[in-house]
Amino acid sequence: MLQMISRKPCEIDRGEQPPSFAMQFKALLALVWPKTHVKFERDWCKAASVTARHYETPRFTRVDALWIPVDSVLEKNHEENEAYLEVLRANGAQLEQARYIQDIQIGNHGRTLACALAKAEEFRRLARSVERDGIRRPVLLVDVAEFDLPYRMFRFDGHHRAICAKHLGMDLVPAFVFKVTPPVISRH
Repeated sequence: MLQMISRKPCEIDRGEQPPSFAMQFKALLALVWPKTHVKFERDWCKAASVTARHYETPRFTRVDALWIPVDSVLEKNHEENEAYLEVLRANGAQLEQARYIQDIQIGNHGRTLACALAKAEEFRRLARSVERDGIRRPVLLVDVAEFDLPYRMFRFDGHHRAICAKHLGMDLVPAFVFKVTPPVISRH
Protein backbone atom coordinates (compact mmCIF):
# COMPACT_ATOMS: atom_id res chain seq x y z
CA MET A 1 0.00 0.00 0.00
CA LEU A 2 1.08 3.53 -0.70
CA GLN A 3 1.85 5.70 2.30
CA MET A 4 0.84 9.31 2.53
CA ILE A 5 2.19 11.57 5.23
CA SER A 6 -0.51 13.64 6.85
CA ARG A 7 -0.15 17.18 8.16
CA LYS A 8 0.24 15.89 11.72
CA PRO A 9 3.69 14.60 12.74
CA CYS A 10 4.10 10.82 12.92
CA GLU A 11 0.75 10.14 11.28
CA ILE A 12 0.55 8.14 8.06
CA ASP A 13 -2.52 7.63 5.92
CA ARG A 14 -2.85 4.60 3.64
CA GLY A 15 -3.62 5.04 -0.05
CA GLU A 16 -5.06 2.60 -2.55
CA GLN A 17 -2.21 2.14 -5.02
CA PRO A 18 1.50 1.70 -4.39
CA PRO A 19 3.93 3.93 -6.27
CA SER A 20 5.03 2.38 -9.53
CA PHE A 21 8.41 0.72 -9.82
CA ALA A 22 9.43 3.54 -12.17
CA MET A 23 8.48 6.19 -9.58
CA GLN A 24 10.42 4.34 -6.86
CA PHE A 25 13.43 4.04 -9.16
CA LYS A 26 13.30 7.76 -10.03
CA ALA A 27 13.18 8.56 -6.31
CA LEU A 28 16.38 6.58 -5.77
CA LEU A 29 18.00 8.39 -8.68
CA ALA A 30 17.00 11.73 -7.11
CA LEU A 31 18.66 10.60 -3.88
CA VAL A 32 22.04 10.11 -5.57
CA TRP A 33 21.77 12.86 -8.19
CA PRO A 34 24.14 15.71 -7.21
CA LYS A 35 21.81 18.45 -8.51
CA THR A 36 19.15 17.33 -6.01
CA HIS A 37 21.57 17.94 -3.14
CA VAL A 38 22.68 21.30 -4.54
CA LYS A 39 19.08 22.49 -4.98
CA PHE A 40 18.16 21.37 -1.46
CA GLU A 41 21.22 23.02 0.13
CA ARG A 42 20.57 26.30 -1.72
CA ASP A 43 16.92 26.43 -0.60
CA TRP A 44 17.76 25.31 2.94
CA CYS A 45 20.36 28.05 3.36
CA LYS A 46 18.02 30.82 2.19
CA ALA A 47 14.85 29.74 4.03
CA ALA A 48 14.10 32.31 6.74
CA SER A 49 12.45 29.74 9.03
CA VAL A 50 15.65 27.66 8.94
CA THR A 51 18.23 30.44 9.19
CA ALA A 52 16.38 32.02 12.12
CA ARG A 53 16.94 28.80 14.06
CA HIS A 54 20.56 28.39 12.87
CA TYR A 55 20.17 24.82 11.60
CA GLU A 56 23.06 23.34 9.69
CA THR A 57 22.17 21.73 6.37
CA PRO A 58 21.20 18.11 7.08
CA ARG A 59 22.18 15.26 4.77
CA PHE A 60 19.78 12.91 3.00
CA THR A 61 19.57 9.43 4.51
CA ARG A 62 16.81 7.88 2.36
CA VAL A 63 13.92 8.72 0.06
CA ASP A 64 10.38 7.43 -0.41
CA ALA A 65 8.06 7.84 -3.38
CA LEU A 66 4.70 8.86 -1.86
CA TRP A 67 1.43 10.64 -2.57
CA ILE A 68 1.23 13.66 -0.25
CA PRO A 69 -1.79 15.86 0.54
CA VAL A 70 -1.37 19.07 -1.46
CA ASP A 71 -2.00 21.21 1.65
CA SER A 72 0.98 19.55 3.39
CA VAL A 73 3.17 20.33 0.39
CA LEU A 74 2.09 23.99 0.50
CA GLU A 75 2.60 24.62 4.24
CA LYS A 76 6.06 26.11 3.67
CA ASN A 77 5.61 29.68 2.36
CA HIS A 78 1.84 29.33 2.85
CA GLU A 79 1.49 33.12 3.09
CA GLU A 80 2.34 33.41 -0.63
CA ASN A 81 -0.03 30.70 -1.86
CA GLU A 82 -3.01 33.00 -2.42
CA ALA A 83 -0.91 35.30 -4.62
CA TYR A 84 0.09 32.32 -6.75
CA LEU A 85 -3.51 31.09 -6.96
CA GLU A 86 -4.67 34.60 -7.85
CA VAL A 87 -2.56 34.68 -11.01
CA LEU A 88 -4.11 31.41 -12.18
CA ARG A 89 -7.60 32.87 -11.73
CA ALA A 90 -6.84 36.35 -13.17
CA ASN A 91 -7.83 37.46 -16.63
CA GLY A 92 -6.60 40.26 -18.91
CA ALA A 93 -6.27 43.54 -17.01
CA GLN A 94 -6.35 41.82 -13.62
CA LEU A 95 -3.17 39.92 -14.43
CA GLU A 96 -0.88 42.98 -14.41
CA GLN A 97 -2.14 43.98 -10.96
CA ALA A 98 -1.99 40.49 -9.46
CA ARG A 99 0.20 40.20 -6.35
CA TYR A 100 2.17 37.43 -8.08
CA ILE A 101 3.23 39.98 -10.73
CA GLN A 102 3.64 43.08 -8.55
CA ASP A 103 4.94 41.65 -5.27
CA ILE A 104 6.65 38.38 -6.17
CA GLN A 105 7.95 38.76 -9.71
CA ILE A 106 8.68 42.50 -9.76
CA GLY A 107 9.11 43.23 -6.02
CA ASN A 108 10.96 40.11 -4.82
CA HIS A 109 12.72 39.03 -8.01
CA GLY A 110 13.31 42.46 -9.59
CA ARG A 111 11.86 41.50 -12.97
CA THR A 112 10.43 43.95 -15.50
CA LEU A 113 6.68 43.89 -16.10
CA ALA A 114 7.18 42.20 -19.47
CA CYS A 115 9.35 39.49 -17.92
CA ALA A 116 6.91 39.08 -15.01
CA LEU A 117 4.00 38.65 -17.43
CA ALA A 118 6.00 36.07 -19.38
CA LYS A 119 6.64 34.17 -16.13
CA ALA A 120 2.92 34.32 -15.33
CA GLU A 121 2.05 32.93 -18.76
CA GLU A 122 4.58 30.13 -18.29
CA PHE A 123 2.94 29.35 -14.93
CA ARG A 124 -0.53 29.35 -16.52
CA ARG A 125 0.72 26.96 -19.26
CA LEU A 126 1.96 24.66 -16.50
CA ALA A 127 -1.53 24.70 -14.94
CA ARG A 128 -3.07 23.72 -18.30
CA SER A 129 -0.50 20.93 -18.63
CA VAL A 130 -1.24 19.62 -15.13
CA GLU A 131 -4.96 19.73 -15.90
CA ARG A 132 -4.42 17.77 -19.12
CA ASP A 133 -1.65 15.33 -18.11
CA GLY A 134 -1.45 15.39 -14.31
CA ILE A 135 1.76 16.08 -12.42
CA ARG A 136 4.49 14.30 -14.36
CA ARG A 137 7.45 15.28 -12.15
CA PRO A 138 7.04 14.68 -8.41
CA VAL A 139 7.62 17.52 -5.95
CA LEU A 140 10.72 17.23 -3.76
CA LEU A 141 10.20 17.39 -0.01
CA VAL A 142 12.22 16.83 3.14
CA ASP A 143 10.43 15.49 6.21
CA VAL A 144 11.43 17.99 8.93
CA ALA A 145 9.20 16.66 11.71
CA GLU A 146 12.23 16.52 14.05
CA PHE A 147 13.06 20.19 13.42
CA ASP A 148 11.44 23.13 15.18
CA LEU A 149 9.87 24.57 12.03
CA PRO A 150 6.32 25.82 11.36
CA TYR A 151 5.68 23.06 8.78
CA ARG A 152 6.18 19.31 8.45
CA MET A 153 7.48 19.23 4.87
CA PHE A 154 10.33 21.40 3.58
CA ARG A 155 9.55 21.78 -0.12
CA PHE A 156 12.59 22.51 -2.26
CA ASP A 157 11.20 21.81 -5.70
CA GLY A 158 7.69 21.80 -7.06
CA HIS A 159 5.91 24.85 -5.61
CA HIS A 160 4.31 25.80 -8.94
CA ARG A 161 3.19 22.21 -9.60
CA ALA A 162 1.64 22.00 -6.12
CA ILE A 163 -0.13 25.36 -6.58
CA CYS A 164 -1.53 24.12 -9.91
CA ALA A 165 -2.78 20.95 -8.18
CA LYS A 166 -4.47 23.08 -5.49
CA HIS A 167 -6.03 25.33 -8.14
CA LEU A 168 -7.38 22.28 -9.98
CA GLY A 169 -8.85 20.76 -6.81
CA MET A 170 -6.43 17.83 -6.53
CA ASP A 171 -6.09 16.33 -3.07
CA LEU A 172 -2.77 14.51 -3.50
CA VAL A 173 0.46 15.11 -5.41
CA PRO A 174 3.28 12.68 -6.20
CA ALA A 175 6.35 13.43 -4.13
CA PHE A 176 9.81 12.21 -3.32
CA VAL A 177 10.09 12.59 0.45
CA PHE A 178 13.65 12.64 1.77
CA LYS A 179 14.58 11.66 5.30
CA VAL A 180 17.54 13.58 6.70
CA THR A 181 20.04 13.51 9.53
CA PRO A 182 18.78 14.93 12.87
CA PRO A 183 18.85 18.69 13.52
CA VAL A 184 22.17 20.30 14.40
CA ILE A 185 22.48 23.94 15.45
CA SER A 186 25.43 25.76 13.85
CA ARG A 187 27.91 27.29 16.25
CA HIS A 188 28.53 30.55 14.30
